Amino acid sequence: MIELPKNGIVTHQYLADNPSIIFVFGDNTFGIGMGGAAKFRHHPQSLGFITKRKPDYKDSSYFTPQDYPPVFEKELEKLITHLTNSPQKTFLLSKIGAGLANRFGIYESIIIPGILCLDKFTNLIKL
Repeated sequence: MIELPKNGIVTHQYLADNPSIIFVFGDNTFGIGMGGAAKFRHHPQSLGFITKRKPDYKDSSYFTPQDYPPVFEKELEKLITHLTNSPQKTFLLSKIGAGLANRFGIYESIIIPGILCLDKFTNLIKL
């Protein structure tokens, strides 16, 4: 049984102590920046899931519920492939898109209903 991180907060030490864990964090299309959960960007036990265009605060850097669905579907497909191909790993899914990336409501309108299909995977834990 996997021991979840205290208070749901993943740390570098937690990942070091749990080598079978992969932490899934909200990322941007450029794959740059180290703010928030992206501080794990270069960690070998991390996986980015695109929720923003760019790591800045311009309105144009955020997805809207109208333009995010194709990006979300592609990212979801990639995650499902990882889940399927790595059954020995446990994936911790952070609340991707619920923070800064949610300027226009993609978390409630796209992500929450979209990730329901992941409930069938026994190697995924939603934080």
